[in-house]
Amino acid sequence: MEAEINAYITHELISNPDLLPLDNDTQLLETGILDSLSLMRLLVFLEEEYHISMDDFELLPENFSTVNAICAYIRSQKQSQLAQ
Repeated sequence: MEAEINAYITHELISNPDLLPLDNDTQLLETGILDSLSLMRLLVFLEEEYHISMDDFELLPENFSTVNAICAYIRSQKQSQLAQ
């Protein structure tokens, strides 16, 4: 999952080659890799790719700060869906 999300961000959202290669612990918000528009694009990708839905109250910066944080968030969402 980490490699797939990293690849999506690298190929679809990063326009500045100086930001590459992207590490899974690179701060996406602090470095400006994710802005409001790219975050929305990423959310659509995550919802479609991993079949999850996100409520507005879950869109916290800590859930999208790094690739590792995004993956942890998706895993917790999938666990919640399985428990229901």
